[in-house]
Amino acid sequence: MKVVIIGGVAGGATAAARIRRLEETAQVIILERSGYVSYANCGLPYYIGGRIRSREALTLQTPEKFRKRFCIDVRTRHEATAINPDRKTVTVHELETGRVYEESYDKLLLSPGAKPHRH
Repeated sequence: MKVVIIGGVAGGATAAARIRRLEETAQVIILERSGYVSYANCGLPYYIGGRIRSREALTLQTPEKFRKRFCIDVRTRHEATAINPDRKTVTVHELETGRVYEESYDKLLLSPGAKPHRH
């Protein structure tokens, strides 16, 4: 089984680790638009308030550590731009190089996060 997860912070990273524990043979790919994976969202108020001075202190896992620990393919700076359910593929834009490609999946999990809406 091949699982593609769109979004690698908090929910996506947690889901990926859980999938790995439940299905050791699954191929798991995380597509994350930012350069980060799995950071401590609950620490953000402390960072904004100056109690935590380094943004790196919020990083729980680097993509490399996550890959090594869980055997999960973490692709940071990769943005999912379209979902093609009829073909079971995701169109991916590799932000560093500009390359666009399609990634197939058996299961797709969406965890892209959100932005606040201000009035």
